[in-house]
Formats: sequence, structure tokens, C-alpha cells
Amino acid sequence: MKYFTLTIFLISINYLQADCSDLDYADCLYWSEYCEWNEDSNECQEIGGGDGGGTDWGPYEYLTLTESDGLRDGPDYNYAVLYYPVPDSTTDLNLPYKSIIMSPGWSDDGSGMDYWGEFFASYGFVSMIIGPNDPINDDHQDRGLGLVDAMETIRQENDRTSSPLFGLVDLEVFAVGGYSMGGGAAQAAAVLDPSIKAIISLNPTFFVYDTENCDGPEYYCLIPEHLNHPVPALIFPGEIEIDEMGADYNCCLGQTIYDYIPETTEKILFEVSEEGHGAAAYPSEEIADYILNWLNYQLNNDNSYCELLLELPSSASQYLTNIICSSFDFYDINGDGVTNNSDFTQLLVSLLNQTPLELSGDLNFDSSVDIYDLLILSDYLDNL
Repeated sequence: MKYFTLTIFLISINYLQADCSDLDYADCLYWSEYCEWNEDSNECQEIGGGDGGGTDWGPYEYLTLTESDGLRDGPDYNYAVLYYPVPDSTTDLNLPYKSIIMSPGWSDDGSGMDYWGEFFASYGFVSMIIGPNDPINDDHQDRGLGLVDAMETIRQENDRTSSPLFGLVDLEVFAVGGYSMGGGAAQAAAVLDPSIKAIISLNPTFFVYDTENCDGPEYYCLIPEHLNHPVPALIFPGEIEIDEMGADYNCCLGQTIYDYIPETTEKILFEVSEEGHGAAAYPSEEIADYILNWLNYQLNNDNSYCELLLELPSSASQYLTNIICSSFDFYDINGDGVTNNSDFTQLLVSLLNQTPLELSGDLNFDSSVDIYDLLILSDYLDNL
């Protein structure tokens, strides 16, 4: 069986996030980090009741399609529900539809991600939730294939004359994402299909089966070569996630994924303060806001959202990005309107002389100007 040995802790997290409703009152309180007791319905539910933890849904009503409605049965995934927005007299849809496909964590058949499908559809996106063919044994690459396969399913809905999406889908604009293993699967999908426009990785894990570069009997590891893709990535790890997951995951969580994605690829690391592996399991508060800003920026090409992505979220313990908004050139250190070697020289001299540049040289948004900013500028100039 080609797969990492997962900890009992991880099994518990993924199981409970999909099945809080199975718990009685006492067990619900025990798992209060992931579940909460609903006094009105007298039952246990996911934190936020599966409705985004208090986040308002968007302005659109939405409907669903399944295989019983004619939705394609893709060979590389199993469970599938497609959510699509419907207009009313007070809302205008941004047509053609842009699409996002989401994959779940380990052991989840996909149904535990349905609230994400509802959330995205309520904001005007076609959203498809899929599950792996084998929720236990499928690895990140298997699940990445599923995300790419689901893109073809949505394309076929655009061509199916009896589909409510007939002729309404943008065939070129897709985002992929997921939670935990699904978040890593989105990275694998980007390597498989670089035409993907954006990634959303929610508390991702990611390791690759590689007999040439990985040691040990399982041959799973993560190296920068495994993340050599051009697809813009928004990544949400938790600040204390590694404490929950254990040392075996030092190689493979969101912080490392961010570091290994090339500097030439747009990327954001939103590390959620004082939270663990469930930090971004639901579309709540600032997490939801930044995801919507990201999708509007990357899928709808609305540059007005770029500046919002440069604002530091209050719930982040660490917020890193290499994004440059088109309204200004953040790499123009000396402010002469051109980014070239003179900017590199000024930044280098400033560092050598310990001359403060304030935020004009903080290229990775870590609130300091240091050698890492110089390396980022060097990479940027090399790729001009």
C-alpha cells in the first residue's frame, strides 16, 4: 500500500469534521475544538453549523447538479456535487461562470466539503465538490488527477444541451483547492495542469511518491522540484499546526509548501494565529474574505482586489506574499519608475550600511528588510 502511515490524531480530526452530528452532548463538548452543541436543534454540529462559522453567504441563490441529473461520472474521482448560482431580479451574474473545484481531507468521501460548494456558489462561482475514489489509500497525486478530471466534467456541462450551465461556463478559467490532503492535491493538480488559474490550499499536507529523490520504504517526501508550477497559490496553515500533527509533518505543511513554490509564482501564506489543523476548515471571517478577494483578483481579473490582498489580516500570526499590484511596482526600490539593477544596488547598500528603508524594501511582507528581500529582488530581476 503506497501511503504514509497517518497518525490516530489526524484520523480523528478528519472523521469528526465530517461527522460531528454523530456525537452525543458529552462527546460534542469533548471535541469542542471542532464541534459545538446547537441548543435549538439539540444536536451536535460542526463549528459554525457548517455555514461558515458566522460568515454571511453571498447574494446568490444556488442549485445543485449530481450524476443523477446527467453530470459526468469522471474516472479519477468518486463523489461529485456541482453547485451553481442562479440570478434573481436584484442580482446580476458575472458571466461566463468561473469555476472552482474542491477536494476533501483524508478519509472524507467529499460530502464534508459541501458547505464550501454552497459558499462559492452563493458568491457567483460554479463550484464542484469531489471525493477520491479511495478516501483512505488515494494519495495527493491521485486526488490531483481527480481535480483535473473534474475540470473536464464542468467543461462538458457547458456543452450538454440539457444542462442549466449550457453555454454559460468559461472554459479557460478554473481554480482548484481543498482541505488537508485536498489542499495538497490542489498543488499536485497545478503541476499536472499549469493552465489552472488559482489554488486555495486549506491547512494543506503534501508529499509526493518519488523513488528517485525520496528515502525510506514509502518513498514519500517533499522537495522544491515537486512544487515547480506557475499557478498562483493562497495557502492557509495554522500557527500551531505542527504541534498537533507531529514532527513527521515538518516537511509537508503549508509553511514549507509556500517556501518551495517558486518566487516567480504569485503566492500568499496566511498563517492563522493560535490555530491548528482545523484553522481553515470552514469559510469563516477573514479566511472567507481573503479567499473571495483572491478569487476575484485571480479569476475575474479585478485588480481592485489586489490591494486588499496586501493588507495584513488581524487573525494572521504570519502573512507573506510576493504579489505586486499593477497600480505600483513594489520592486522599484529607488522610486525612479523602473525596476532594474539600480534597485538591487540600493537595497544591497542599505543592508550593508544598515540604513532603514522602512517598508519600501520589505518584499516578503514580514515587517523587516533583510537578506531574504534581497534574494527575492534578485530572483525577480533574473526573470524580467
